[in-house]
Amino acid sequence: MGLLQTASRTVLGIDILFLLLLGFSFLYLEPGTGSYVTATVTLIPIVFTFVMSVVVLYTGWEPFE
Repeated sequence: MGLLQTASRTVLGIDILFLLLLGFSFLYLEPGTGSYVTATVTLIPIVFTFVMSVVVLYTGWEPFE
């Protein structure tokens, strides 16, 4: 297993943790507030890194070999 796959697994784990925390926080946020908007905008980089990590793990891409 390469360095990129190890890093992708770590990022994937962190993303899952962040998604769980955000999902839990949405239960207590009121739509239209600044906190709600911030939490919603935070989903963009989390979902992006989650998808990219899954792609790297699925394809087994190793750019430095």
